[in-house]
Amino acid sequence: MTEKVRKRPGRSPGEAGEPETSETAPAAPTSMRGLKLAIVVAAGVAALGFVLVEAYDRFVAQPRLAMQLLDIQRADVPAPDVPLLGRDGKPFSFSQHKGAVLFVNFWATWCPPCREEMPSMLQLGRDLSRAYPGKFRMIAVSEDNGWAEIDEYFAKAFGGIPSEITIALDTDGKCARAYYCGARASCPDIKFPETYIVDKSGRLVAYFVNGRDWTDPSARRFLERLIDG
Repeated sequence: MTEKVRKRPGRSPGEAGEPETSETAPAAPTSMRGLKLAIVVAAGVAALGFVLVEAYDRFVAQPRLAMQLLDIQRADVPAPDVPLLGRDGKPFSFSQHKGAVLFVNFWATWCPPCREEMPSMLQLGRDLSRAYPGKFRMIAVSEDNGWAEIDEYFAKAFGGIPSEITIALDTDGKCARAYYCGARASCPDIKFPETYIVDKSGRLVAYFVNGRDWTDPSARRFLERLIDG
């Protein structure tokens, strides 16, 4: 017996069970582009935040910490340009080094704290002179009576005057008094050693009372901020 095969009626598109076709493009690619853009923007904001934090740490937080640790005294006056005598016998002036940060130390061979800080001071001068050629200069202004004492001291202690330091002679003490009184706007008794910092524009911006260990990283960070500024 032959069965009759019933034909199931066809269904038109749109009826239940049959997926509708559409010529409209899916929105996924647009959504992906938006997501990528958001990721890029977020990464940029994070990078900018990191740069700002680093800048704040280097130019604000670290200098403040250095000032606290080193007991830096602030000043803001034109640096005195008192004529001195250089080791070569020629007149020496601070203005000939304008454009560089100057580390001006007043000292004497008969001053024990001066002699004590000299090795670390020379190390700092050596490091910064090599790292920033032409942008930093260390000047030691001696209050001795003449060159004989100075030459003897450097010969015994360092085998001669190191190249990273400029020695000048202030036999009458006028330069020391000009810096000492100018930084304080008064003239108390002058004592040694003292160190003054002159910025690139020729202004006396800070000074240090008494000797110290100049290998302290805070000292270098403070000076580097002025050199880079």
